[in-house]
Amino acid sequence: MRSARLIVLSSMICAGARLLSAQDKPADAPPDTGILIRTETRMVLVDTIVTDKKGQYVRDLEAKNFKVYEDNKEQPIKSFSFEADPQSPNHGQTHYMVLFFDNASMQPGDQVRARQAAVKFIDANAGPDRKMAIVNFGGALQVAQNFTGNTEKLKAVANGVAYSAVSSNETGPTLSEAAFFGARDMILALRTLAKNLGAVPGRKTLVMFTAGFKLTPEQISEVTATIDACNKANVAIYPIDVRGLTTDVPVAQNTGGGLLHIFQPPSWVLPALALSFEPQRGGGAPGGTPGGGAPGGAGGGGSRGGAAGGPGPGAAAGSSGSAGGRGGVNSSPGGTRNGGPNPGANPGAGTNTNGGRGGGVQGVQPYPGLNPYNQSRSLIPKIPESTVENQNVMYMLADGTGGFVIHDTNDLLAGLQKIGKEQNEYYLLGYTPPSSTEGSCHVLHVKVDRGGTTVRARTGYCNAKPRDLLTGNPIEKQLETRAAAAQAGNVAAAMQLPFFYTSANVARVNVAMEIAADAVKFEKQKGKQHGEINVLGIATTADGGVGARFSDTVKFDFEDKKEIEAFQKKPLHYENQFDLASGKYNLKVVFSSGGSSFGKVETPLEIEPYQADQFAISGLALSKQTHRAAEMGATLDASLLEDKVPLIFNGLQLVPSGTNEFKKGELAGFYAEIYEPLLSSPPDPQKPLAVAIDMRVLDRKTGEQKVDTGLLRLELPAQGGNPVIPIGEKVPVEMLAPGSYTLELSALDTANHEYKRTADFELR
Repeated sequence: MRSARLIVLSSMICAGARLLSAQDKPADAPPDTGILIRTETRMVLVDTIVTDKKGQYVRDLEAKNFKVYEDNKEQPIKSFSFEADPQSPNHGQTHYMVLFFDNASMQPGDQVRARQAAVKFIDANAGPDRKMAIVNFGGALQVAQNFTGNTEKLKAVANGVAYSAVSSNETGPTLSEAAFFGARDMILALRTLAKNLGAVPGRKTLVMFTAGFKLTPEQISEVTATIDACNKANVAIYPIDVRGLTTDVPVAQNTGGGLLHIFQPPSWVLPALALSFEPQRGGGAPGGTPGGGAPGGAGGGGSRGGAAGGPGPGAAAGSSGSAGGRGGVNSSPGGTRNGGPNPGANPGAGTNTNGGRGGGVQGVQPYPGLNPYNQSRSLIPKIPESTVENQNVMYMLADGTGGFVIHDTNDLLAGLQKIGKEQNEYYLLGYTPPSSTEGSCHVLHVKVDRGGTTVRARTGYCNAKPRDLLTGNPIEKQLETRAAAAQAGNVAAAMQLPFFYTSANVARVNVAMEIAADAVKFEKQKGKQHGEINVLGIATTADGGVGARFSDTVKFDFEDKKEIEAFQKKPLHYENQFDLASGKYNLKVVFSSGGSSFGKVETPLEIEPYQADQFAISGLALSKQTHRAAEMGATLDASLLEDKVPLIFNGLQLVPSGTNEFKKGELAGFYAEIYEPLLSSPPDPQKPLAVAIDMRVLDRKTGEQKVDTGLLRLELPAQGGNPVIPIGEKVPVEMLAPGSYTLELSALDTANHEYKRTADFELR
């Protein structure tokens, strides 16, 4: 078993962090402007900045000079204004700027220089119509100063050096566990901050003081979701590389928005427990040529092929294979860093990193509820060839949101002044977007018909599916009627409801269902076999009050009836999430594909009280399926764009099962989170902290113990900052006879805290 730190929901890292909200707006505030679709008018607003060859702002353009393209198709411009023009509807509005200090990435000396420059900038630029806020990230998001024009308050808060509980910046060939999660937390913090800024009017400027950090494949989806959140909230990010001219990092290789390294999990493994998850891979032919290493291993089970590659040809592309073993990794100098495209098993082919793989990893098919046609990765711009590795994330965030990067300069104040001049130097273009499916992402491009100009605008937007999709739809009323009626459904389904605490007395409930797939009705539409199923969930209290609700529509399109027959051979897996306060509830989920057939599942749900200073364990999410998060691509993007939180542990995404029944020979595992409040603070050398777990399997009828791992100590981060310890582990069903069992997870620490959580399961 391996432990890792993972913030599972943005609310965990921003407890207490609050910026100007809707009720703080003055009554005469101008309307918000942003890139998101406004449902009542279906208008996309794109702020665009145009400069000439000397970098001066071009201020005399008219609507006829612009062309806006969505997915390479020109869109008629319906509204136009230049915000610096006194005749602009928004002229004279207050401008808002956030000074964001990424303390986790900066060396103390660099942080001092950045803060000194910020103090000088504040003194010359803050005022009644130019309000600023100061935010720190040091493992958690902290709003040190809310929006104000008071320069003395701002300077007092900006000065000095702020402590960071984590470090996200490393220069080695691979990331340590602490750096990996420090970087992930940082990206999530930006996403949370952007959402909080959504109620602030106008275009918001976020200046990000950072030394950058390396990205991993798993984090690309987080960056994509962060860019989309910024675009929805009309937040433009302007990173400043505080390392200045002293930067000494190897030149990055551009992979068209791809990444440079695959994160290698920590090498330690707890003794006496050989139950760690392995991702599911298809059997196949032997792996192909390794990247400079020994020959690839056998394909069955997806085992690793050759050992580390030695000097020689370096990392080559993996030769053709069918979900086979990996080739060599970590090639020594002499070859290129990245392997070429791997033919592999279709559709598992892809670009390799640190040596080519032998066979391709088995392609992961998006499961229902996540969007297979998502263009979300197009939101991430092409990284300049000259950028250094730690700057990749800076360019992604800046170019994706319409900002720019300040780098290779020791004059940080000049960079700040350049950013400050841009606060109202933008054109606002509006157009009516074509109809698109919920969850789809769209690429934006703006052109100007004047030579010698540079145009900057955001890269796109996503039409994210709302949480309560059926609100106001007649289908919602039909499902509500069926939910309230005594009549049982006639479509079989099973449901599991693991939950995870996100803040004091609030949990995220993960709804996982397995529904009889033959209940989905299909009809031919636009040359395809189209079907859909509508879902309504209502959590009620004992007195009939509604604690939470969600509604959804899942759509399916197949080429022919053969594909439908294949689809109907196994249950339809459905997932959703909603937040719920502590208490006792009854969750009723009703679903229908039309006609008289419908399903109804009802189960009690209790969320125990929880406080941030409490040692606790989440619910246990049983799982039959895992995927490598790095290989989920747009499927993982779609989940994050809908504000859903995947269950990720050590680079693996665990899919929560809708049933607690397992069969001999199939994967059986669980995901859980331990909440250790002592990890929120820096470690005390005088009182070293240790956390241990014990997993037992008990016969549910007799109480007899069948499996006991004994106490196993978890590896904790060297620095504090995050109270969440995720666990993903395999249940040893191969050691059990068919029957009814209880999985029991216990956790305790050296501060005499102890907690226990159980989950029942059946083995057939």
